[in-house]
Amino acid sequence: MPEAAAGFRAALARCPTDPAALTGAGYVALRGGKLPAARRAFDAVLAQHPESYDALSGRGLVAWREGDPVVARRFFVRALRLVPGDSLAASFVARIPAPIDSAALPPLLRPHALAVAARTGPRRFEVPDGNGGWRPFFLKAINLGAALPGKYPSEFPPDDSTYERWIALVASMHANAIRVYTIHPPHFYRALAAWNQAHPDAALWLVHGVWTELPPGATQERYDDPAWKSAFLGEMRDVVDLVHGRAAIAPRPGHASGLYLADVSRWTLGWILGREWEPHSVLAYAAMHPGNAGWQGRFVRLTRGNALERWLARIADSTVAYEVGHWNAQRPIAYTNWPTLDPLSHPTEPTRAEEAALLARRGEVPPEPSKEYDNDAIGLDATNMVAGPENLAGTFASFHAYPYYPDFVHLDPAYRSARSPDGPSPYFGYLRALVEHHGQMPVVIAEYGVPSSRGVAHLEPQGFHHGGHDELEQARRNARLTREIVAAGCAGLGFFALIDEWFKHNWVVLDFETPGDRSRLWLNALDAEQHYGLLAMRPGVRGEGIRLDGRGDDWRVGPIAIGDSAATGPLALRSLRVTHDEAYVYLRLDVGTIDWSRGRYLIGLDTYRADLGDRVLPVTRERVATGLEFVIDLRGPDSTQLLVDGPYNPWTRKPIRGAHPPTTMQVYQRPFMTRANEAGAWQPVFVVSNRRRIGRDGTVYPEQGTNWSALRFARSDSSTLADWYADPATGIIEVRLPWGLLNVIDPSSRRLLFGMDKARMPAAQPTEGFRLLVRSYDPRAPQAPGDALPKRGQPLPLWAWATWEQPRWYAEEKPQVDALRTEFGRIPD
Repeated sequence: MPEAAAGFRAALARCPTDPAALTGAGYVALRGGKLPAARRAFDAVLAQHPESYDALSGRGLVAWREGDPVVARRFFVRALRLVPGDSLAASFVARIPAPIDSAALPPLLRPHALAVAARTGPRRFEVPDGNGGWRPFFLKAINLGAALPGKYPSEFPPDDSTYERWIALVASMHANAIRVYTIHPPHFYRALAAWNQAHPDAALWLVHGVWTELPPGATQERYDDPAWKSAFLGEMRDVVDLVHGRAAIAPRPGHASGLYLADVSRWTLGWILGREWEPHSVLAYAAMHPGNAGWQGRFVRLTRGNALERWLARIADSTVAYEVGHWNAQRPIAYTNWPTLDPLSHPTEPTRAEEAALLARRGEVPPEPSKEYDNDAIGLDATNMVAGPENLAGTFASFHAYPYYPDFVHLDPAYRSARSPDGPSPYFGYLRALVEHHGQMPVVIAEYGVPSSRGVAHLEPQGFHHGGHDELEQARRNARLTREIVAAGCAGLGFFALIDEWFKHNWVVLDFETPGDRSRLWLNALDAEQHYGLLAMRPGVRGEGIRLDGRGDDWRVGPIAIGDSAATGPLALRSLRVTHDEAYVYLRLDVGTIDWSRGRYLIGLDTYRADLGDRVLPVTRERVATGLEFVIDLRGPDSTQLLVDGPYNPWTRKPIRGAHPPTTMQVYQRPFMTRANEAGAWQPVFVVSNRRRIGRDGTVYPEQGTNWSALRFARSDSSTLADWYADPATGIIEVRLPWGLLNVIDPSSRRLLFGMDKARMPAAQPTEGFRLLVRSYDPRAPQAPGDALPKRGQPLPLWAWATWEQPRWYAEEKPQVDALRTEFGRIPD
């Protein structure tokens, strides 16, 4: 690009109005992120040549990146008229809705009588019984995130019956509601209205959120910022209007838009405002506005509360007032909360300041500060926000509450001693404490569940981990969580979530999914946040994936990478094949005879540059010509693991200075680079998920973690977390490895971990592909030479997979669909 820029500058110096040079300079500026310069160049071309396709497309791209989709669409429509089949212009025209004509809205007719769609009662919701009275109602909702693989969260499903299928699935599970976090496209509300009109006995309620990101400011504390607050209130008004079937929302990047004419207000149970507020933001805002004064609104009142509670009360009052003023309707209202900001006190969870004092008292100096939230420094108490005399619908408390985090949920003694009808359960103890604190106010656990990821982000002593469950175990555990929410006396629940969403991130692997906006293009089996769904979003093509079953008949897609032998015996290596999909690398090793007592195998992977990595194999200690970053040590069903060369392990341990007895802490091993060496220092990848902590009484809770390198032996049709399988009858050994376990941080662009960015965080470098070798060894004499693929002295072949911009995927129900169908069916509405 620098050469192109210099060439266009030279051309423009000679002829400043040359359209070709101006167009070229515009695209160079566009690629460099210099949008004003690009806009000036394209505008100069269009002033001379209004029908220049290249300038029109470039000008459209500039407007799109500047956040003006209306202008962008105008330019792409003009470009498409010139070149009707152009894929670039067509894709943007399809992506950006046509301008909204608000004149198409029906007239606003405010009803004379107040309509109360639902109301709160003592620890419950109540809905009209059809005879002028009210009946109790237990909320059984499914949370709807709608980002399909390859899509950003703001790219909603097209009007292609996807929403219709999802709504039918939710209804079939005996759920009675759908919860959405933000505004969806008009066809979602049309589909919901159509379902409810056609199925009055199985109609689904809607619980609607009003989404916002955190406000601006160094600590995201500017909740009174005029522009930010105005946008949030505008979003609130749009949500209220659209459920009543009268909204025209103009296109904006990252938002749904269109003409909303489907009235779903009679099925809208309530509002949940905002997002999971973060403690640092709440603390900073409270410091700016100290005190615990109350606040009096027309529909919502605050008896007392901190600054954000007062702010939320004002927002809630504005929401109710707007709906009453425009639609003469009401429904219950809450704001989003989570355990990190609950109103309870937790003896095992010190604040950062308290923890610093405790460490100083012990004389300890950690090598790095904790990255965790200040989980018990401030709270939001929904009982402080009560309905005013004119508010007939009431208020409720809404919590996102999972069994595994924060640690106090399973460390606090009162919770640890609790028992649910299913047995000992800290989670049930925590839920009971929440319900008891809120008195007669209904409490909804609006998010709950455990994910089916291979990676574990947090451990829970009873096994309700943040990941690490295969899909059958996930179903059993989520069924029990459902029962415990009901038994705890909650007023409702919202299962998280309908689908697996590939774009999501989890703290353990967040820094190793680079660039972050490309994580939507691949499924990270190590990322717990991507695996909650009722519907699995599987990688690849239905019916064409690799099964770990030892049969080998599904390897049509995998060419022989190394070798083609018919040798026999436990040390004989016949061939190695390799293939991939959007989640895994698959290896198939054919051997002469599988007898783990006489023959074992090492598969070495050179993932980045043959001159880097370790040249000494584990176990056999053989020196090889190519440096390796990883080695799979196939030792049998109970002890096989993937080892990483020591310098390339993303994590290392450093001592906590002053600790008695001496101990260490896991930290990043910078600069995240593979290095040339012959140390043979191969390591498992051990990930600490629960950091060492000190309770307020000085109790030390040791860290906990998981060996991600241990490979699970199972057939993939018996466990969705199977890593490898070997069949003695065929001599076939099949292995599948998550991309992230090989330090590949964007397989779609063939990039892996290497180096640091300016913030000293993990950086990505392209790789030309992988080189692989195989060695067999006899465990009785491991350093005696075994067989080799390729033969010793031969170069290692390169396996380079094709990159992609659109992932392959298909949807499939997980076992938890049936499990939750049973549980929901047992809960009376």
